Parts: sequence; C-alpha cells; structure tokens
Amino acid sequence: MRRCRDIARLVRLCLCIVMLSILGLPHTSCFAQDASSNSPIINTPSNRIGSPLTLQGAIEMSRRNYPAIRAASLRTDAAKEGIAQAKTAYLPHADMILDENYGTANNITGFLAPQNIVPNISGIDKNRNNFLGGFGFTTGALVSWEPFDFGLRKAQINVARSTTRRAEAQIVISELDAMSRAADAFLSVLAAQQVERATKAKVDRLTIFLKTVHVLAQKEMKPTTDEYLAQAELVRAKDELIAAERNYKIAQAALVRWTGIASEEVEVDAGPLLRQIPETHFQLADLRMHPQAVAQNAAIDLVHARKHAIERTYFPRLYLRTPIYARGSSFNPDLSLDFGKGYYPTTFNYAVSALVVFPAMDIFQLRAQRRAEFKNESAERARYDEIMLGLKEQDAQARAMIEASIRIAQNAPIKVKASQEAANSARIRYRYQLASVNDVALDEQLLTQSEVEYATAQLQVWRALLAAAVARGSMKPFVDQVLNTTLQRR
Repeated sequence: MRRCRDIARLVRLCLCIVMLSILGLPHTSCFAQDASSNSPIINTPSNRIGSPLTLQGAIEMSRRNYPAIRAASLRTDAAKEGIAQAKTAYLPHADMILDENYGTANNITGFLAPQNIVPNISGIDKNRNNFLGGFGFTTGALVSWEPFDFGLRKAQINVARSTTRRAEAQIVISELDAMSRAADAFLSVLAAQQVERATKAKVDRLTIFLKTVHVLAQKEMKPTTDEYLAQAELVRAKDELIAAERNYKIAQAALVRWTGIASEEVEVDAGPLLRQIPETHFQLADLRMHPQAVAQNAAIDLVHARKHAIERTYFPRLYLRTPIYARGSSFNPDLSLDFGKGYYPTTFNYAVSALVVFPAMDIFQLRAQRRAEFKNESAERARYDEIMLGLKEQDAQARAMIEASIRIAQNAPIKVKASQEAANSARIRYRYQLASVNDVALDEQLLTQSEVEYATAQLQVWRALLAAAVARGSMKPFVDQVLNTTLQRR
C-alpha cells in the first residue's frame, strides 16, 4: 500500500508538470524578458552647457529638463494605455482552472447556501461517514463573450480618451509654466547682475570720494567729521554691494532650478535684451485656445463622458458562455477507492449557454450617480468661466505693463544723464564748501538708482512681453520676438 501511494504521488507530480506545459504558463525568465522589453525608456535630459546661456537656451533647457514636464508626459502615456485597456473589453474573457486535491467524499442531500467555506461535493449520498480520502482532479476553461452592450464599452473607451486629452493638455500647461518661469529667472539674473554692477560702481566712486575727503581733512580744509561721514557712506555702499551679490546668487539658483543645469553658477548672455526695445508686439490671441482653457474643456468632456457611461449601464447584459471541463476521482460510484485514478481527467463535459443579466435595482444608484456627474459638469463649466475671466485680466494687465514699461525705458537715459550731472556738481560744490557729505551721498544714491533703472528698463519691457505670452498661452511669439531682435541688432 505504501509503495502504491509513492507511485501515485510520482504520477500526480508528472501529470501536474505536463498540464502546466499544456496550459503554456510562461517561465520566469520569459517574464523578466517581457518586463525588460516593455518597460518605458526615459531619456536622460541634457543639463550641461559649454557656452554662455541665452534666453532662448534657458527656455529650451527648461522644456527638456524640468521634471514636471516629464511627469506630465509619463502620465499621458499611462492614460493612453488606459484606452488600450478599455478596448480589451471587446475581447472574449477566458478563465482556466487546474485543481488537484485530496479529501473525503461524504455527501448529504439538502440545501447549501452560496458561500466560500464549505466546498461542493458531487456524487451519491450515504448515511455514514467514511474518513478515508481519495484524490480528485479538475481542469477546465470558461470562455465568455459579450456580443453587444448598448454602447457601454464604447462609452468607457470615450472616458479613457477624455482622460488622455486632459493629460495631454496638462503637458502644455506644465511646459508653459516651466518655460515662462525659466525665462523670468533668466531676466531676474540679468537684473541682479546689473544691480550688482551699478552698486560696485557706486562703491568705486565713494572710495575715490573718501580719498578726496581724507586729503582735504589732512590739510584742514575739511573737518574730520566729513571723513567719518564719507566712511559711513562707503560702508553703507559696501553693504548694498553684499546684498546685491546675495540677490545675484539667489537669482542664479532659481535659474539653475528651472533649467536643470548641472552647475551652481551660470554664465548668461544678455544679447539685445539690455540695450534694445522690441519694435513689434504680440497680436491679440484667442484666449479660448489657452492651455488652461483647453485643459478645462477636457475636464468638462471627461465628466460628460462619465455621465454618458453611467447612462449606458442600465441595460441588459448578454453573455455567450462555453464551459469545457474534465474531472477525475479516486472514488468509485459505491465510494470505494481506486488509487490508480484521480490524478488525471477521466470524464469530460462541455456546454453552451446564453446568459442575460439585468441590474434592475441599480436604477436608484445610477440615478444618484448621474445627478452627481451633472453637478460636477456644471461645476467644471463654472470653473471654465472663471479661468476665462482670469485670462482676460492677465491679458489686460500684460498690455498695460508693456505700454508703461516702454515709456519708462524711453525716459531712463534722461534720468541717468541728469543724475550724473547732479553727482558731479555735488562733488565740485563740496570742494568749494557749497555742499555737505550728505548731499554728495544723496546724489550718489540717486545716480546708482538711475543707473539700475536704466540697465533694467529694457528688461522690464521683456518681462512685460513675457507676461503677455503667458496670458496668451504660448511662448513661441516671445521666443520669435527675441530672435528677431537679435537679428536686427546684428
């Protein structure tokens, strides 16, 4: 008997291996190969530069390097896979089973409620218990296909497509945000650079002025108090230079962040941005094509698609089903045991059925879901109106900024010339005891402020044009304007 059981176990093991081969279960290495072949390849962005960074280069590097754009792109790829997944609902559904078991076959007549604890036992029933178990083998497959569904699967595919369109719109929004912030960071670096240079020039002028005061004080032509006051003004100017250097480093850190450059310091090329005002400006664009408006429209379409899918749910579902199965057992009809059986199928069956399922009581739940989606759609449309109002406000503000910054830039040279003359006059009047050290310091401060405003006046025009590009939803007109201005300068 023990030898028979060993042989039976060996036969059962061989049969399991054969059935696994017949069912075509993949090997572990195949899984590894498929995973490596289907995994997405993410290109490492280029974040090194070998020449001074231009404004166009900063915008392009932000588009290629900023992580939020890559994340939005990968989410879009995932949403596209959702479309493919929704289309698989048209395919037949197949389930396969392979079961080798050992147990008793005591059966009894009576009702058994559906549950997952007590297994079903087929065969005759006897009013006695036999605790000697036997082997049982079951294998089979159930193929189920839904030929038509009153548009439910198509509605679910439309939901996946709407999700994809919304994700694609988020890519454009992420690109616009990152590229505009990179351009703004580039302009901030140039502005901080000009402030640092103007403050350094002020330190140089006050250093020369302190030497002059020192000579006059030694000759007793000026009181020693003036030398102390001049030293105090020089120290104050040095403090301003330290603050300017700090702001320049902070601006560079922001530029490094938005461009993804693998360096803590960036050398920038201003090009025509500091000395030339663009001659042409943007035309009024259709704000309905702004990425935010497009993305919100996609959100409205998504809610509408979900509502349509809910409407297609309350219909009958027709399934064509074909079960094919086989069983084997060590038990004979009289419950005697034959251990030569039970390890392989000996009895085969098949069937064909048409199953109709109608969720009659789901109507209340579906009505509540439809009302909720209707409210969500109304909320998304209200959000769209809010976005359009915000875009109109941004566009009006950008046009006002452009007009004002151009007029300020035209006045900047006059202020610089007047401040230079006033500072020179104050130093001359000081030598002839017609002005004090405070007068000289005040004129020097005014000169420094005028030089900073002159150096950054053109940058304010470009910043206003950048705000207009963001309000219109595209960086292309802004980049084209920079390129045209560069060509005109050459």
